[in-house]
Amino acid sequence: MTNPLIVRIALGTLLLVACSPGGATTGLRPGTAPEAVTCTASVQSCYCPDGTSSGTQSCDPKQGLGMCVCPAAAQTLSPSTSTSLPMKLCSTLQGNSACQARSYASQQVPSSILFVVDRSGSMACNAPPIQSDDACDVNPVRADPSQPSKWETTTRALGDAFGALSGTTASIGLSFFSSDDYCGADSTPAVELAAPDSTQLSALSGAMSAASPSGGTPIVGAVISAYHHLHEELHAPGNRYVVLITDGAEDCGTKGDATDEADLAAARERLLGTEVEKAREANIKTFVIGSPGSEKARGFLSELAYRGGTARSPDCLHSGGDGGTGGGDVGDCHFDLTKETDFAGVLKSALGNISGKAVGCVFQTPPGDVQQLNVQYSHAGSDPVCLPQDDASPCDQGANGWQFAKDPSGNDDTTHVVLCGQACDAVKADPTTVVDVVLGCPIIM
Repeated sequence: MTNPLIVRIALGTLLLVACSPGGATTGLRPGTAPEAVTCTASVQSCYCPDGTSSGTQSCDPKQGLGMCVCPAAAQTLSPSTSTSLPMKLCSTLQGNSACQARSYASQQVPSSILFVVDRSGSMACNAPPIQSDDACDVNPVRADPSQPSKWETTTRALGDAFGALSGTTASIGLSFFSSDDYCGADSTPAVELAAPDSTQLSALSGAMSAASPSGGTPIVGAVISAYHHLHEELHAPGNRYVVLITDGAEDCGTKGDATDEADLAAARERLLGTEVEKAREANIKTFVIGSPGSEKARGFLSELAYRGGTARSPDCLHSGGDGGTGGGDVGDCHFDLTKETDFAGVLKSALGNISGKAVGCVFQTPPGDVQQLNVQYSHAGSDPVCLPQDDASPCDQGANGWQFAKDPSGNDDTTHVVLCGQACDAVKADPTTVVDVVLGCPIIM
């Protein structure tokens, strides 16, 4: 049996820059000073099994910190250091004499989340039951001025969601559509991606306060623009997400003509048939929230969530109406809020759900035999806790433990592990948590 390797990840570290040759760093935005450094090209010290920092570790320009190389004398975990972090194993692994650990440094995988928000004219209306969608179509102003519009409800819920992401490993940004009171979809977000600190939260709040409902609903153009922006690694490291919020159907297409059904269908097909797949191959997933008013686009929005890798259940409906590419009203893969009476409450809940999934608990694994891999965690230097592998169901459907991440085709991505359920909650709840990925021991089930 091979010696196990341990991957150490401090959850409090925010990965904002990537390692590059010569010790240079690449920030999230051009001209922005990096807030934390993953590694440099110089060799640095690292912990060995004997509990001393006698090992050496260099920077890989693509993968970050490399494996810790230790002297022969430091390969054995001695009794005097067996209780000191970072080398202590959880109780189950400690009982296995074959588990002789040496360290491997890594980071929690960060998330980049770009919110793409509908500010078309219909967002100025009250949500049902105060104002029906048909009445809004006739006159897109609030029927009851004393009650909030869909736009006001959405911006308040977004403000709460942004605030809840403060202190996480996420970078968040914001785009609006239409951007020109007609059918515009800008290639650059209204608020560029950045860590949700006080400066970024102020920028997001200011952008939402300055915007108001007007124009059409260029969903296709807005989502494709978001994909293109996230494709640029400089802007968006780690796991990448588009969160689409809309109360309508695509009505712009390539011509800006809501009556040209052929053009609108071609635009939807381009998004679903080409752009979503390209995005998934680049590790960009698409969450979709259908606000009241999006009933006629339910099939399209459901198909977009399904193909975007965020289906709410494996057996959800995603080929409604005309196959999901048009105005079909059948589908439930997305967050469909059209049947809810408490729009504000369910929108806040949906955004919280999405944010939790996007931030997630994803960690890198070291190179080696992943058939002998285990995961443990500890709080503030306490004894490590072993986590079982639980891949009987997806993370968001009851799994509690760890499982391998999935690639765009749904196969195991053994370069990353994901913590699920209470295991993920326990890790995220305490910023002192350290997660270890251990290679070299039989998997705990």
